[in-house]
Amino acid sequence: MIVLLLLLLVPLVMWASQSVLLKAHGLPIRWRIDSSGAPRQVRTMGRVVTQVSVLAVIVVYPLILGEMPAAYYGSLLPASRSVLHLVHGAAASVLFLCVLFGAWLATGRLQIEVHQSRKRWVRRLVLLLPTALFGAFVEEILFRGVVLAGLVRSLPETQHLAVAIAVLVFAGAHYVRSVKRYWTIGGHLALGLLLCIAFVQTGSLWLAIGLHAGGILMIMGMRPFLRYRGPVWLTGASIFPFSGVMGIAGLGILTAFVVTHYGR
Repeated sequence: MIVLLLLLLVPLVMWASQSVLLKAHGLPIRWRIDSSGAPRQVRTMGRVVTQVSVLAVIVVYPLILGEMPAAYYGSLLPASRSVLHLVHGAAASVLFLCVLFGAWLATGRLQIEVHQSRKRWVRRLVLLLPTALFGAFVEEILFRGVVLAGLVRSLPETQHLAVAIAVLVFAGAHYVRSVKRYWTIGGHLALGLLLCIAFVQTGSLWLAIGLHAGGILMIMGMRPFLRYRGPVWLTGASIFPFSGVMGIAGLGILTAFVVTHYGR
């Protein structure tokens, strides 16, 4: 499975570049990918290396298959019904999170409180739409357009296994770097399943991009104005409202909706 080997190079390159940068600043090597407390240059270069590595995988994979990247990804982003699927996905995610946030506000699980400076939340809102679209587009190209599509190509007779592996890869990728919370893994597994099913059911990336972008739009847009009052097992927290019990259940309902309405 060349796609998994190719993807494995990303964290290896991230760790190697982090080690070089830390040594250059006279700091000890860290065995985890973790730039917390490191000089700003180390953190900035770490992000740049990550982005370049991901872009390299996206470009190189079609070439390994003997296809030009434009032609390969063009087949996964067909013009027919593209806008419709994109809007459907975004609307479904926004509606799901509106219901979730509304229920938590009504029951006192969330508190409306501005906890960022005016300059910061205004800048966040101005950049919200392009950030959501760009983030969703890149992640879907990588995890569905490369990883899942590559696994389906390698395991054509066992599509369920391909989806299961792709879900695990997607969820695990969010924990390559050292993070504050690990209990959120259940939410990432449920989200990964939804997005993989959206790709498999439609044969294109548009619906998955819409679902993903709508989620980012709502979560990041509301983040400066909400405080979670928990418990976290029920509501999730911060940028992970989909990782509580209710969020995971909602993702399950969205997945059932996608299967029902977009089955091929």
